[in-house]
Amino acid sequence: MKAQDIMTREVVTVGPYTSVPDIAATMMEKRISGVPVLTDSGEIIGLVSQTDLLHRVEIGTERQIRRKWWLSNLADVNALARDYAKAHGLKAQDVMSRYVISVRDDAELRDVADILDSHRIKRVPVLQAGRLVGIITRSDLVRALRRVQSSKPVKNIDDAILHKTLHERIRAQPWTNESCLSITVHDGVVELWGFVDTVDQHSALRALVEETEGVRRVEDKISVGVPLKA
Repeated sequence: MKAQDIMTREVVTVGPYTSVPDIAATMMEKRISGVPVLTDSGEIIGLVSQTDLLHRVEIGTERQIRRKWWLSNLADVNALARDYAKAHGLKAQDVMSRYVISVRDDAELRDVADILDSHRIKRVPVLQAGRLVGIITRSDLVRALRRVQSSKPVKNIDDAILHKTLHERIRAQPWTNESCLSITVHDGVVELWGFVDTVDQHSALRALVEETEGVRRVEDKISVGVPLKA
């Protein structure tokens, strides 16, 4: 799937001169946690999120900024100025995050998820030829998962073929020991027997079997831990 397949196309935006109270009101009214900032020509120049409005002088949550004698380099001084602007600024252009991470509309969803995760952000604007065409949030990915799972049909696959497929998939994983596992298949119902070392390996094995095409149900009889010798 691509970004364009799940993105929200009707994006709520603000301008650089939109007031902070108006931004807060818009976010509350629309039940969103962030808004892109666009120029009159439609260029995205920033993004205001709840985080940008967290430390505000009006509600007494601003950071206590005290310049220390060792803060002599430009980066440290600029960080103090940025914190002050976010606490006291009156317009979107004063409080917005200027470094906007975005994706193209044809980006793969795995890449979108990696960006959200690695940058620890909740939303990412979607661009087409440099223009804003949508936005993707973490919730959009969850909704996409729900749609896919609810519409996924179960195919009828011969038990012998399914049995072979499961063994091949298990054998290909670096975290499994096939010699400690036993699998039986009957009418698409898979029985799992044997041992794995950890709970994580158990979860991964069950997930691998459940997602395999043709599996209707899993009867999980796996034990976690090294078996006791008689």
